[in-house]
Amino acid sequence: MSSRLTRKWSITLCCVLLMMTLLLQACSGEKALLPELPKDGTGTLRVMYYDEDQFYRQYGAYFAIEYPDIALEVIGTNDLYSNEEFQKDPQKGMLEFVKKEKPDILLMDQDSLKSFAEEGILYNLDPIIQQEQYPVADFLPGLIESLREMGNGNLYGLTPTYNAQAIYYNADLFKQHNIEPPHHKMTWDEVLNLAARFNQIGSGEDQVYGLYSQYSDSMQYLMNIASTMQLRPVDASGSKVVMDSDGWKQAFKMVADGVKDKSIFVPTRTENGMVQGQDDLFIKGKAAMVMESSWFANQIGDRFKWDKELKPFDWQMVTMPINPATPDQSAAVGFYNIMGIHQDAANKREAWELIKFINSDKVAKINSKMSYGELPTRISYVKEIAGKNAEAFTMLAPSSSGNSIWSSLYANKNVPENFYMILNQSINEAMDAIVKDTKSVDEALAELQQKLQAAIDEGKRQQEEEKANGEEKSEETSEGTVEGTAVDTSDTETSTTTE
Repeated sequence: MSSRLTRKWSITLCCVLLMMTLLLQACSGEKALLPELPKDGTGTLRVMYYDEDQFYRQYGAYFAIEYPDIALEVIGTNDLYSNEEFQKDPQKGMLEFVKKEKPDILLMDQDSLKSFAEEGILYNLDPIIQQEQYPVADFLPGLIESLREMGNGNLYGLTPTYNAQAIYYNADLFKQHNIEPPHHKMTWDEVLNLAARFNQIGSGEDQVYGLYSQYSDSMQYLMNIASTMQLRPVDASGSKVVMDSDGWKQAFKMVADGVKDKSIFVPTRTENGMVQGQDDLFIKGKAAMVMESSWFANQIGDRFKWDKELKPFDWQMVTMPINPATPDQSAAVGFYNIMGIHQDAANKREAWELIKFINSDKVAKINSKMSYGELPTRISYVKEIAGKNAEAFTMLAPSSSGNSIWSSLYANKNVPENFYMILNQSINEAMDAIVKDTKSVDEALAELQQKLQAAIDEGKRQQEEEKANGEEKSEETSEGTVEGTAVDTSDTETSTTTE
């Protein structure tokens, strides 16, 4: 009796659960945001990319195998970068290009993503990602948040790859000299202090440097530190130089001290100002640490294989230096190949399928096997690089303040165009004076502040003058047109009266 009762209640419960499930599905049966792909083929999908060959090598050929009925038309952008008008204002030029060509898929860097989002020409991916439960949890830490921040809270694009730097170190060299090796999330101060422990090892051609980067001069070291510490040469308005701060003084002092005591290697400059890097001191065992991208890991092994004069050594990798205020972020992590969908795209479903495919596990697995310096943003496929633990490249999120000082300057439309060259030259002069002890840090920075502020002021004065002259010419042209029209009318009236 109890067995029958139990079976009866079980059947009843199953029926109730089934009815509840069907009811919930009916109630929550939201309409699909995008239609299903038609079975008999589709129209043409217009894709914005650098050039057709590169797109098909990286993504198009694989996509065509998965979706043979979707035709692709690649709209190349490479020719834009050699256009003089485009170079004057790249963001404006890119926006005009998009409005003219009307691609379904847009290729963007961080600045153009912000620009396109403000113009309202991007399709928000958040709803379709939520509806289809498209997985984004295994993307690089902080990447999706960064993309949303650029879109003012909306996700307008995804990127399949990113680039990052790490500190490679010669583990055997540290062990040989009883020096504790570097570790993840060190500050710049800690890294440079560690590098200084090697400055008494060797001399002349046998000098061992603590920190090395083949083509980084003192200016580049300074900019790396400044980017990490979120220092900026000018304020947000682009009208005030702010290089006399304690942060800038500390950065200048750290680099100058490292150059003077030979704890960091600085290449010489040619007469025309070009950096003349030496052959790789790290691989030759003459540098304890080197700052490099992920491609360098494979290069180390290759060099040891074909150059028999080199003595192989154990090497490892740790993260680039961090800002103590944001220890889980890095200015040495960047991304730029962001792909989104045009708001007015005729084939949004096809466009979304391409975006999904390019950012899929399948493509991430392919990208993980490449060695061209970019890593798949799905970091579950970046466990090892050249047989070494890859966490130095996957541990830190992109910096919320942007990747570099230069990108922030270029994005600031209020900064005069000629300021960049003056800034570069003036910083080099200030650093040289500090290294040669002809000026103290305070003296050099005070002079630098004054010189750069004068350059900003003069640049803005010239901009205002050019703007005024342009408006004056425009008014003259307009008046001339009006006067010419009046004369023509008068002649017409005279002719009519005569008749």
